[in-house]
Amino acid sequence: MPATRRIIFAVFEDFQLLDMSGPAAVFHAASEFCNEPPYEIVLASSKGGPVRSSCGAEVGTDALTTFTIGKQDTVVTVGGTEMGLRKAISEGELPDWLAKSAPTAERIGSVCVGTFLLGTAGLIDGKRVCSHWRSCDLVAEMFPNAHVDADALYTRDGSLWSSAGVSAGIDMALAMIEADHGPDLKSRVARGLVVYAHRPGLQSQFSEVLEAQSRRDGRFSDLLDWIGLNLNIPMRADDLAERAGMSHRSFLRHFQQSVGMTPAKYIEQLRLARARELLASGIAVKAVPAHIGYRSEAAFRTAFERRFGLAPLEFSKLHGRERQTL
Repeated sequence: MPATRRIIFAVFEDFQLLDMSGPAAVFHAASEFCNEPPYEIVLASSKGGPVRSSCGAEVGTDALTTFTIGKQDTVVTVGGTEMGLRKAISEGELPDWLAKSAPTAERIGSVCVGTFLLGTAGLIDGKRVCSHWRSCDLVAEMFPNAHVDADALYTRDGSLWSSAGVSAGIDMALAMIEADHGPDLKSRVARGLVVYAHRPGLQSQFSEVLEAQSRRDGRFSDLLDWIGLNLNIPMRADDLAERAGMSHRSFLRHFQQSVGMTPAKYIEQLRLARARELLASGIAVKAVPAHIGYRSEAAFRTAFERRFGLAPLEFSKLHGRERQTL
């Protein structure tokens, strides 16, 4: 196990608590599966001391000036209320510290509208970034040299990471764990936190699969969780019906009503979303089908191109920047 990495969450008055606590819980959970703690979590603010979140809860922090940033450090800025964010930007201490810290940190990232702090620090020019969907146009307007991806859940451009609104920070944290320690630890952390499925950063903030998950009722919750964790094995409708305790016809009818698509379509979309994640992480195209339950590379290529409009190899080349430091 490599040396313990330090995760520094930079917060300010009226910050969004979940932007910090969600990713922090992910990094903390990784310790349950390792002999030595892989991450140390600390909170920082301009002055140090207690900092009040937008929901009223306070957290203890250390002053920014007490930190010497090194190659084992990840700095994450969070979002918050418009008033709190404007104040943090206008005071200047946090953006200045971010600008000084970025060159020596292992990576630097943002959750939700924390992207504005990175932009003010001059860190997103020429970089691919994302933010909460309501703020993407403003990010693009204020920082015209940044490449704003309004659809992405999270992005990685070299050592710069960013994520969309609130819960996407959890997905970004899981992706960081995978980059540090591999997919096995990431998967165990996701299961331990009962995260339904780690969504790839290239997945849209809105998708048919997410819509299906939001529509599902308790009848298929366990089955959908099982599907998401077993995409590498063959799945037949008869077997799924048996697992759900239904006849074949009844299962197909009720699944369509509950989830909004057929079992086959749902499974295919999950598999292809996972394929995008694997390709972005640098796995060879020929190795992907076995990870997601396709019997042949040809069938996988056909399905991938039909779904996304380009071949897996083209996708892998296009998103090479997400692979370069894995």
